[in-house]
Order: sequence, then C-alpha cells, then structure tokens
Amino acid sequence: MLNGHTVIDADSHVHDYQVDWRDLVPADLRDLVPRTYYEPSGFAHIEVEGRLLPGGEHDTAERNRDWARDPRYWVPPRQGEFDPVARLPDMDDMGIDVCVLFGGHCFLVASKVTSPDVASATLRAYNEFIASYCAASPERLKGVAMIAMQSPAAAAAELERAVRELGLVGAVLPPHHANGTTLDDPALDPIWSAAQDLDVPVCIHTIGAQISPVQSYLRGDVMPHAYGSVPSMLALGHLVLGGVLDRFPRLTVCFLEAGAGWVPYVMDRLEANYQTFGLRSKALAKSPAEYIRSEQLYFAADADETTLPAVIDAIGADRIVVGSDYCHPEGMCPLTMRVLAEREDVSPGAKKQILCDNPRRLYRL
Repeated sequence: MLNGHTVIDADSHVHDYQVDWRDLVPADLRDLVPRTYYEPSGFAHIEVEGRLLPGGEHDTAERNRDWARDPRYWVPPRQGEFDPVARLPDMDDMGIDVCVLFGGHCFLVASKVTSPDVASATLRAYNEFIASYCAASPERLKGVAMIAMQSPAAAAAELERAVRELGLVGAVLPPHHANGTTLDDPALDPIWSAAQDLDVPVCIHTIGAQISPVQSYLRGDVMPHAYGSVPSMLALGHLVLGGVLDRFPRLTVCFLEAGAGWVPYVMDRLEANYQTFGLRSKALAKSPAEYIRSEQLYFAADADETTLPAVIDAIGADRIVVGSDYCHPEGMCPLTMRVLAEREDVSPGAKKQILCDNPRRLYRL
C-alpha cells in the first residue's frame, strides 16, 4: 500500500524455464515440447523444434555486471521469481498488494513455435504451473493465461478452462507471430470472442526485439530495448484499423511492457491517415482516436516515463496502468511503485487511478 491506497502491479513476472514441460504434457508430445538448455554463463535457452530460443546474441554474466543500471535496483534473478512464498515479502518491500503475473520463456513458445500442438500443449501446462504458483496466496497473486495463436480454436477453449477452472484473470498474446500472423487476422476471432464472453482482458505483451520486423536494424546493446515497443505500435494499428474492436465491442485489450509515451503519437498518425486515406466502404464504427481513448484499451506506462503527463492529457488517466516488471533487468524493483507515487507532475487522483483503480477494473479484481 502506498499513499493510503491499494497498489496493484499490472505486469509482473515469474521464471518458467525451470519447469519440466515433459512431465505436464501428453505422452505423445513429450519429445517435442521445450527443454531448457543452460550455457556455462548460466543463461537459459529453450530448445524446441530443433532450435534454441532465444537465438542470436544473449546476455552473459560478464555483460550483466557491465550494465549501466542504477545500483539501487535489484539484480535478477530474485528467489521470488521461482518461489511464491519468497515473493510476498518482496511485494511488501515494494508497497505492492496484488501482483498480476506473466511468464518468461513461454512468450517465445507463443510467438515463435510453429507447431499448433506443441504450442497448445506447452501453454496449457504453463497455465497449470502459474495457477499452482498463485495458489500460495490467491488473494495477492493473480495469473494470466498464455494461449496459442497458432491454434485459435484450442486457444479459446484453453482460455475458458483457465478462467473457469484455474482462476486466471485474463489472456496474453504476443503482438504478432514470427510467421507473420497479426492480430487482425480473422482466424483469431475465436480468441477475441471467448475473451469477450468470459469478460476478461487480453494483454498484448511485447517481447522486445525477439519478433520485431525491424530486428535486423537494432544494433548494439541499447537499440533492441529502446525500440522494443515497435511490435506493439503495429499491433495497436492492427486491432483498430483491422476492425477487431468493431467486431467485438465488449472486448478489453491492454498493451504491456512497451511504455506509453508512443501512444499519443501513434493515435494522431492513425487518426490523421484514417481521415485522409480511409475508405468509406470500410468505415469503422468509431475513429481510431475514439477507440484509443475508449474503455476497450489500456496501456502500461513506465513509472518514470517523462511523457506520462502528456499521455494522461491525450487518453485520460483512467486508461493507464503500471507494472513493476519484477524482476527483469529493465525494471526498477524495488522502487518502481514508489517512483510513480512520489512524482510531482502527476496528480494524487491520477496516481490512485494508475496504481489501483485502473488495474482493478482491467483485471476485474
């Protein structure tokens, strides 16, 4: 609790690569689902479909020590990423009452694995894993179901199971699949329909440069992270201009871990070009700006984002949440929520909305 009110962490993480997926899937898939491979440095890959994910360059212990990050921030990994009992005192230290939890390497399964059967089985097992993690403190730990866009019908059925049987509070999808599938693909409509009928949000969670269409241009150590929100920018356009929010008017979508400073810019670009180049025969029920300001869309801001006041002015304080990103390197744990709570350029009312009211409404808590 901070400033006298409940704090809900809208985007926090657990480690999932220590899970032995083979023990959790049907026997005929045990040789196909991911296995974890550790480099000598300790960096973990998942091996699936004959390849290691993530590919390309990766962090080593030496690079981690060389990061220019603020020394006040916790260095990952934290025991609470593996152990829910150890997580609770860390939440207390951060002033967080409730954490909404997402995985790690399973994002690569959702966004890069080709096989619908492998993706569906692995993510189904992940959902059981995150539900068991949350069971240690169900009032404070809330899990989000990872579902496979590789198999929309199976994903819709799994979301219903995850919500009704496992008690998970929403779904998460990547901004697009590495095979080129985008969120406006009509094949994904069973997912949107299920989420709308279940009255749970779908979270679009960036995985940085891993599937970015501009990945080949992101050189060095800084650019891949600085431009990691590009897939989310594209996904917002797919949802709005692709008519997803038109077809499913009770659907709620939240963009996570991409910051929010880009939202007014993209909103203006979509609006201006829709008014100029949009086809009257394909008119939306609302303009892009109206959708982006509507109750259907939420955006997670970074606690220290200098553009936050402008974002509040552009889309309203009731559309914004914040996540700690516990305990990823770019997070500011244990100070994340306090950084926002202590800002002088955001009103007390807006802080309460961002830290409490909005995530409570978003996740139907």
